[in-house]
Amino acid sequence: MNKVFIPIELAVPIEKDGKELTTIEIRKPCAGDLRGLNLVDVCQMDFDAHSTLLPRISSLNERDLLNMDPANWAPLQTEIAGFFVDTKH
Repeated sequence: MNKVFIPIELAVPIEKDGKELTTIEIRKPCAGDLRGLNLVDVCQMDFDAHSTLLPRISSLNERDLLNMDPANWAPLQTEIAGFFVDTKH
């Protein structure tokens, strides 16, 4: 599988490993990344589903996600849901 990373602009920068990040790169999930998740929940942008999936497809970990400003969730979740409806990804 060709792992193409897509940069997502964050509404509010986050700090990770002492650096300020204004973008996060995510990649299209493969089947293994979706294990244990309900695809309907992923497509409906369910917080719990995305908080499980995002560490699998980005450099973020669970602690990063829990500390992240809520304004950053919409762009990340929208892009992830788009993977399942937009065949151009």
